[in-house]
Amino acid sequence: MRAQERSNLSNCEQEWRTEAISQTVFSQSIERKNPLKSATKRFSIVTGLYQPARWICRRLRPGKLHAFQENIELFRSLLKPGALCFDVGANIGEKSEALLEAGARVVAFEPNPLVLPELQARCQRRTNWSLVAAAVGSAASETTFYAREMHELSSLSESWEGSETVATFTVPVVTLDSSIQRFGVPFYCKLDVEGWELEVLLGLSQQIPLLSFEFHLDERGIAKTIACLKRLAQLGPSHVNVTADESSRFHLKDWVPLQEFLAWFPGDLARTLPGYLFGDIFVRSDTDLPINR
Repeated sequence: MRAQERSNLSNCEQEWRTEAISQTVFSQSIERKNPLKSATKRFSIVTGLYQPARWICRRLRPGKLHAFQENIELFRSLLKPGALCFDVGANIGEKSEALLEAGARVVAFEPNPLVLPELQARCQRRTNWSLVAAAVGSAASETTFYAREMHELSSLSESWEGSETVATFTVPVVTLDSSIQRFGVPFYCKLDVEGWELEVLLGLSQQIPLLSFEFHLDERGIAKTIACLKRLAQLGPSHVNVTADESSRFHLKDWVPLQEFLAWFPGDLARTLPGYLFGDIFVRSDTDLPINR
Protein backbone atom coordinates (compact mmCIF):
# COMPACT_ATOMS: atom_id res chain seq x y z
CA MET A 1 0.00 0.00 0.00
CA ARG A 2 1.30 3.45 -0.84
CA ALA A 3 2.38 5.74 2.00
CA GLN A 4 -0.33 8.31 1.28
CA GLU A 5 -3.03 5.63 1.42
CA ARG A 6 -1.66 4.31 4.73
CA SER A 7 -1.75 7.87 6.08
CA ASN A 8 -5.30 8.43 4.84
CA LEU A 9 -6.52 5.23 6.46
CA SER A 10 -4.79 6.11 9.74
CA ASN A 11 -6.08 9.69 9.78
CA CYS A 12 -9.67 8.58 9.25
CA GLU A 13 -9.65 5.58 11.57
CA GLN A 14 -10.15 7.49 14.82
CA GLU A 15 -12.61 9.85 13.17
CA TRP A 16 -14.69 6.88 12.04
CA ARG A 17 -14.68 5.36 15.51
CA THR A 18 -15.86 8.62 17.05
CA GLU A 19 -18.44 9.21 14.35
CA ALA A 20 -19.69 5.64 14.46
CA ILE A 21 -20.29 5.94 18.21
CA SER A 22 -21.92 9.35 17.92
CA GLN A 23 -24.08 8.09 15.06
CA THR A 24 -25.38 5.03 16.94
CA VAL A 25 -28.55 6.76 18.08
CA PHE A 26 -28.81 8.73 14.86
CA SER A 27 -28.51 5.60 12.71
CA GLN A 28 -31.57 4.18 14.40
CA SER A 29 -33.60 6.52 12.21
CA ILE A 30 -32.17 5.10 8.98
CA GLU A 31 -34.97 2.55 8.57
CA ARG A 32 -37.84 4.84 9.57
CA LYS A 33 -40.39 2.83 7.61
CA ASN A 34 -39.80 -0.30 9.70
CA PRO A 35 -38.48 0.65 13.15
CA LEU A 36 -39.19 -2.82 14.60
CA LYS A 37 -37.07 -4.49 11.93
CA SER A 38 -34.29 -1.95 12.49
CA ALA A 39 -34.34 -2.42 16.27
CA THR A 40 -34.39 -6.22 15.93
CA LYS A 41 -31.39 -6.14 13.60
CA ARG A 42 -29.41 -3.89 15.93
CA PHE A 43 -30.22 -6.15 18.87
CA SER A 44 -29.07 -9.25 16.97
CA ILE A 45 -25.78 -7.56 16.05
CA VAL A 46 -25.05 -6.34 19.59
CA THR A 47 -25.89 -9.71 21.18
CA GLY A 48 -24.02 -11.82 18.63
CA LEU A 49 -27.24 -13.41 17.36
CA TYR A 50 -27.05 -11.94 13.88
CA GLN A 51 -26.09 -15.16 12.07
CA PRO A 52 -28.87 -17.37 13.50
CA ALA A 53 -31.35 -14.51 13.07
CA ARG A 54 -30.30 -14.18 9.42
CA TRP A 55 -30.75 -17.93 8.92
CA ILE A 56 -34.29 -17.81 10.34
CA CYS A 57 -35.19 -14.67 8.39
CA ARG A 58 -34.22 -16.29 5.10
CA ARG A 59 -36.39 -19.34 5.84
CA LEU A 60 -39.34 -17.08 6.60
CA ARG A 61 -38.85 -15.26 3.28
CA PRO A 62 -38.44 -17.95 0.59
CA GLY A 63 -37.92 -15.36 -2.14
CA LYS A 64 -34.88 -13.95 -0.36
CA LEU A 65 -33.49 -17.44 0.24
CA HIS A 66 -33.97 -18.37 -3.42
CA ALA A 67 -32.22 -15.18 -4.59
CA PHE A 68 -29.31 -15.88 -2.23
CA GLN A 69 -28.99 -19.45 -3.50
CA GLU A 70 -29.12 -18.25 -7.11
CA ASN A 71 -26.31 -15.79 -6.38
CA ILE A 72 -24.21 -18.60 -4.95
CA GLU A 73 -24.83 -20.78 -8.01
CA LEU A 74 -23.91 -17.93 -10.36
CA PHE A 75 -20.61 -17.36 -8.59
CA ARG A 76 -19.85 -21.08 -8.49
CA SER A 77 -20.34 -21.21 -12.25
CA LEU A 78 -17.95 -18.28 -12.78
CA LEU A 79 -15.24 -18.86 -10.19
CA LYS A 80 -12.72 -21.53 -9.34
CA PRO A 81 -12.62 -22.68 -5.69
CA GLY A 82 -10.47 -20.34 -3.65
CA ALA A 83 -10.54 -17.55 -6.25
CA LEU A 84 -9.64 -14.13 -4.90
CA CYS A 85 -12.49 -11.63 -5.29
CA PHE A 86 -12.81 -7.90 -4.56
CA ASP A 87 -16.24 -6.76 -3.33
CA VAL A 88 -16.06 -3.01 -3.96
CA GLY A 89 -19.00 -1.29 -2.33
CA ALA A 90 -19.79 -4.24 -0.08
CA ASN A 91 -22.56 -2.44 1.83
CA ILE A 92 -24.07 -4.95 4.32
CA GLY A 93 -22.29 -7.90 2.73
CA GLU A 94 -24.90 -9.72 0.66
CA LYS A 95 -22.53 -10.32 -2.26
CA SER A 96 -19.57 -11.00 0.04
CA GLU A 97 -21.59 -13.70 1.78
CA ALA A 98 -22.66 -15.31 -1.50
CA LEU A 99 -19.07 -15.26 -2.78
CA LEU A 100 -17.87 -16.88 0.44
CA GLU A 101 -20.51 -19.59 0.17
CA ALA A 102 -19.36 -20.17 -3.41
CA GLY A 103 -15.87 -20.93 -2.09
CA ALA A 104 -14.13 -17.64 -2.87
CA ARG A 105 -11.66 -15.60 -0.85
CA VAL A 106 -13.08 -12.10 -0.48
CA VAL A 107 -11.65 -8.66 0.20
CA ALA A 108 -14.53 -6.26 0.90
CA PHE A 109 -14.21 -2.48 0.48
CA GLU A 110 -16.80 -0.36 2.32
CA PRO A 111 -16.39 3.23 3.61
CA ASN A 112 -19.81 3.73 5.24
CA PRO A 113 -19.47 3.47 9.06
CA LEU A 114 -23.24 3.15 9.41
CA VAL A 115 -23.29 -0.25 7.71
CA LEU A 116 -19.97 -1.63 8.95
CA PRO A 117 -21.49 -3.28 12.08
CA GLU A 118 -23.85 -5.41 9.97
CA LEU A 119 -21.21 -6.14 7.34
CA GLN A 120 -18.82 -7.37 10.02
CA ALA A 121 -21.53 -9.34 11.84
CA ARG A 122 -22.30 -11.11 8.57
CA CYS A 123 -18.78 -11.90 7.40
CA GLN A 124 -15.96 -11.24 9.85
CA ARG A 125 -15.99 -14.73 11.39
CA ARG A 126 -15.03 -16.20 8.02
CA THR A 127 -11.29 -16.77 7.76
CA ASN A 128 -11.27 -16.12 4.00
CA TRP A 129 -12.82 -12.63 4.30
CA SER A 130 -11.00 -9.32 4.82
CA LEU A 131 -12.30 -5.78 5.20
CA VAL A 132 -10.80 -2.55 3.91
CA ALA A 133 -12.87 0.23 5.48
CA ALA A 134 -12.26 2.66 2.64
CA ALA A 135 -13.68 3.84 -0.64
CA VAL A 136 -12.04 3.02 -3.97
CA GLY A 137 -11.29 5.69 -6.56
CA SER A 138 -8.87 7.00 -9.16
CA ALA A 139 -6.16 8.11 -6.70
CA ALA A 140 -5.24 7.90 -3.02
CA SER A 141 -7.02 10.69 -1.17
CA GLU A 142 -9.66 11.59 1.37
CA THR A 143 -13.14 12.59 0.24
CA THR A 144 -16.72 13.08 1.40
CA PHE A 145 -19.04 10.09 1.61
CA TYR A 146 -22.80 10.71 1.50
CA ALA A 147 -24.73 8.21 3.66
CA ARG A 148 -28.34 7.95 2.59
CA GLU A 149 -31.54 6.83 4.27
CA MET A 150 -31.59 3.84 1.90
CA HIS A 151 -28.09 2.65 2.73
CA GLU A 152 -27.67 0.84 -0.59
CA LEU A 153 -27.85 4.24 -2.35
CA SER A 154 -25.04 5.81 -0.30
CA SER A 155 -22.27 7.13 -2.51
CA LEU A 156 -19.25 9.34 -3.03
CA SER A 157 -21.41 11.19 -5.55
CA GLU A 158 -23.30 14.07 -3.95
CA SER A 159 -25.68 14.23 -6.92
CA TRP A 160 -26.64 10.53 -6.82
CA GLU A 161 -30.42 10.49 -6.57
CA GLY A 162 -32.99 8.22 -4.98
CA SER A 163 -32.77 8.74 -1.22
CA GLU A 164 -32.26 11.48 1.36
CA THR A 165 -28.74 12.15 2.62
CA VAL A 166 -28.72 11.56 6.37
CA ALA A 167 -25.02 11.99 7.18
CA THR A 168 -21.65 12.79 5.61
CA PHE A 169 -18.25 11.37 6.51
CA THR A 170 -14.68 12.03 5.49
CA VAL A 171 -13.34 8.71 4.25
CA PRO A 172 -10.02 7.49 2.83
CA VAL A 173 -9.81 6.45 -0.80
CA VAL A 174 -7.57 3.66 -2.11
CA THR A 175 -7.14 2.45 -5.68
CA LEU A 176 -7.58 -0.93 -7.29
CA ASP A 177 -3.93 -0.82 -8.35
CA SER A 178 -2.69 -0.37 -4.78
CA SER A 179 -5.14 -3.00 -3.55
CA ILE A 180 -3.76 -5.44 -6.10
CA GLN A 181 -0.26 -4.69 -4.80
CA ARG A 182 -1.48 -5.48 -1.30
CA PHE A 183 -3.71 -8.53 -1.88
CA GLY A 184 -2.87 -9.81 -5.36
CA VAL A 185 -4.79 -9.75 -8.64
CA PRO A 186 -8.41 -10.78 -8.06
CA PHE A 187 -10.04 -13.24 -10.40
CA TYR A 188 -13.28 -11.29 -10.00
CA CYS A 189 -14.00 -7.70 -9.00
CA LYS A 190 -17.57 -6.60 -8.23
CA LEU A 191 -18.31 -2.86 -8.33
CA ASP A 192 -21.46 -1.44 -6.74
CA VAL A 193 -20.56 2.16 -6.02
CA GLU A 194 -23.63 4.18 -7.05
CA GLY A 195 -22.33 6.40 -9.84
CA TRP A 196 -18.62 6.15 -8.95
CA GLU A 197 -17.76 3.29 -11.32
CA LEU A 198 -15.61 5.26 -13.77
CA GLU A 199 -13.55 6.79 -10.97
CA VAL A 200 -12.85 3.29 -9.64
CA LEU A 201 -11.81 2.03 -13.07
CA LEU A 202 -9.49 5.00 -13.59
CA GLY A 203 -7.49 3.66 -10.65
CA LEU A 204 -6.92 0.34 -12.45
CA SER A 205 -4.11 -0.09 -14.97
CA GLN A 206 -4.30 -3.83 -15.70
CA GLN A 207 -6.95 -6.26 -16.83
CA ILE A 208 -8.84 -8.34 -14.28
CA PRO A 209 -10.15 -11.70 -15.55
CA LEU A 210 -13.76 -10.96 -14.56
CA LEU A 211 -15.32 -7.67 -13.50
CA SER A 212 -18.90 -6.49 -13.05
CA PHE A 213 -20.44 -3.07 -12.49
CA GLU A 214 -23.95 -1.69 -12.18
CA PHE A 215 -25.58 0.11 -15.11
CA HIS A 216 -28.71 2.24 -15.47
CA LEU A 217 -30.68 2.97 -18.63
CA ASP A 218 -31.41 6.64 -18.02
CA GLU A 219 -29.50 9.24 -20.03
CA ARG A 220 -26.80 9.82 -17.42
CA GLY A 221 -26.48 6.10 -16.71
CA ILE A 222 -26.03 5.21 -20.36
CA ALA A 223 -23.27 7.82 -20.78
CA LYS A 224 -21.52 6.56 -17.63
CA THR A 225 -21.75 2.94 -18.77
CA ILE A 226 -20.26 3.74 -22.18
CA ALA A 227 -17.38 5.59 -20.50
CA CYS A 228 -16.72 2.59 -18.23
CA LEU A 229 -16.77 0.16 -21.14
CA LYS A 230 -14.36 2.34 -23.12
CA ARG A 231 -12.03 2.40 -20.12
CA LEU A 232 -12.14 -1.39 -19.82
CA ALA A 233 -11.51 -1.72 -23.56
CA GLN A 234 -8.23 0.13 -23.04
CA LEU A 235 -7.08 -2.60 -20.67
CA GLY A 236 -7.47 -5.48 -23.12
CA PRO A 237 -9.88 -7.47 -25.30
CA SER A 238 -12.95 -8.75 -23.48
CA HIS A 239 -16.42 -10.24 -23.84
CA VAL A 240 -19.55 -8.90 -22.17
CA ASN A 241 -22.85 -10.16 -20.80
CA VAL A 242 -25.64 -8.61 -18.75
CA THR A 243 -27.78 -9.52 -15.75
CA ALA A 244 -31.01 -7.66 -15.02
CA ASP A 245 -32.14 -5.99 -11.78
CA GLU A 246 -30.32 -8.15 -9.20
CA SER A 247 -30.92 -11.27 -11.30
CA SER A 248 -28.44 -14.15 -11.25
CA ARG A 249 -29.03 -15.21 -14.85
CA PHE A 250 -27.42 -13.75 -17.92
CA HIS A 251 -29.73 -11.82 -20.20
CA LEU A 252 -27.81 -12.37 -23.44
CA LYS A 253 -27.62 -15.83 -24.96
CA ASP A 254 -23.92 -15.45 -25.78
CA TRP A 255 -21.03 -13.38 -24.47
CA VAL A 256 -20.48 -10.48 -26.90
CA PRO A 257 -17.10 -8.93 -27.83
CA LEU A 258 -16.71 -5.71 -25.88
CA GLN A 259 -16.29 -3.48 -28.93
CA GLU A 260 -19.37 -5.01 -30.52
CA PHE A 261 -21.35 -4.52 -27.32
CA LEU A 262 -20.17 -0.90 -27.13
CA ALA A 263 -21.44 -0.23 -30.65
CA TRP A 264 -24.82 -1.80 -29.76
CA PHE A 265 -25.45 -0.56 -26.19
CA PRO A 266 -28.08 0.19 -24.95
CA GLY A 267 -29.71 -1.62 -27.89
CA ASP A 268 -33.10 -3.05 -26.98
CA LEU A 269 -32.40 -3.46 -23.27
CA ALA A 270 -35.04 -0.90 -22.29
CA ARG A 271 -37.64 -3.12 -23.98
CA THR A 272 -36.34 -6.61 -23.21
CA LEU A 273 -34.79 -6.22 -19.77
CA PRO A 274 -37.12 -7.60 -17.09
CA GLY A 275 -37.79 -5.60 -13.94
CA TYR A 276 -36.43 -2.11 -13.42
CA LEU A 277 -34.15 -0.54 -16.01
CA PHE A 278 -30.85 -1.37 -14.37
CA GLY A 279 -28.62 -4.37 -13.86
CA ASP A 280 -25.01 -5.47 -13.95
CA ILE A 281 -22.59 -5.72 -16.84
CA PHE A 282 -20.06 -8.56 -16.60
CA VAL A 283 -16.80 -8.13 -18.51
CA ARG A 284 -14.42 -11.09 -18.83
CA SER A 285 -11.00 -10.97 -20.42
CA ASP A 286 -10.40 -12.98 -23.57
CA THR A 287 -7.44 -14.67 -21.87
CA ASP A 288 -9.80 -16.17 -19.27
CA LEU A 289 -11.21 -19.66 -19.59
CA PRO A 290 -14.58 -19.91 -21.41
CA ILE A 291 -17.66 -19.37 -19.27
CA ASN A 292 -20.55 -21.65 -20.10
CA ARG A 293 -23.44 -20.12 -18.20
